[in-house]
Amino acid sequence: MSSSLCDADLSAVVAAMPKVELHVHVEGSMRPETFLRLVRKHRLDLGVTTEREVRELFRFRDFAHFLDLYERCTAAIREPDDIALITYELGLRAHGQNVLHLEATYSPGPRYRGRGIPYDEQLDALSRAAERVLADTGVRMRFVLDHVRGEPLDECLEVAAMCVAGARTGVVVGLGLGGFEPGRPASLFAEAIRYATGNGVAFVPHAGEAVGPEGIWDCLAFDPARIGHGIRAVEDSDLLAVLRDRRIPLEVCPTSNLRTGTVRDLRDHPLRRLWEAGVPVTVNTDDPSMFHTDLTDEHRLAVTHFGFGVAELAAMTLAGADSALSPEPDRQDLGRRLRAEFAALGINVH
Repeated sequence: MSSSLCDADLSAVVAAMPKVELHVHVEGSMRPETFLRLVRKHRLDLGVTTEREVRELFRFRDFAHFLDLYERCTAAIREPDDIALITYELGLRAHGQNVLHLEATYSPGPRYRGRGIPYDEQLDALSRAAERVLADTGVRMRFVLDHVRGEPLDECLEVAAMCVAGARTGVVVGLGLGGFEPGRPASLFAEAIRYATGNGVAFVPHAGEAVGPEGIWDCLAFDPARIGHGIRAVEDSDLLAVLRDRRIPLEVCPTSNLRTGTVRDLRDHPLRRLWEAGVPVTVNTDDPSMFHTDLTDEHRLAVTHFGFGVAELAAMTLAGADSALSPEPDRQDLGRRLRAEFAALGINVH
């Protein structure tokens, strides 16, 4: 693509580019309108009753406010149809940003523990939504089922079993490990992780976000397919070399890292340094509704703030396709579709 075209309409070019997203939480994608709809549907007392109050609730202020909002949103999810609704809406918004493949993270434990929704009914809701998204938009959705680190070890085993069941139908592709990282390393959950990976389910943990490189080193013992966030790997040159040589991608979420305080300023963010170190990286949204971002905005940020050219951004997207937890024929097909769309936009990827 010529530099003149990029300069003339860079924002439109980035918006038109095909995309892949590998790190977005279903619960963190809930729209304000949907939150209010669920509050009214279930007649909940969650501190808001009007559209104006909901808009104010979703206005990001600080990390403590984010945690409060996240808790309220998850409290509004009361039945399988609610899960299917927010998942379907996530797929629709992905389509609107030209996302071709989406791997979304979902945490089933709180729905079972707090609401009594059986794991199989949650899995069915995700599957129904994914099928509807594919039929209506062509976007292929797959799911990483996430255990929240602060919850009981037995629950992680239950989530791992749900992963194995979901993998049989192809809708679940990974076991995630999220939540508060300090003091809760992946090794605490070794039995569940090994059960999942022993049954063909990839391990895709969050790590290297709230703690340093040691959190990522701990995960590497379980041969993770990818690392969620992982930006503090930049603090350890030996770890960078391992991630580069083993081709373990990092799911980087720049706006999220800024909002949660993982970085104080985007000038401190290591996205560019990770890329230049040869570590596979992808750009993602994490909790888009709560952090007021979307994947197109994250791609624009990569170009305007981090200095990536559109060809580099396209190469990063292709790396994301290679990192997708799909059967090899599906990954190859995704790569071909991406390259065809990049070529149509005049973007040459080497």
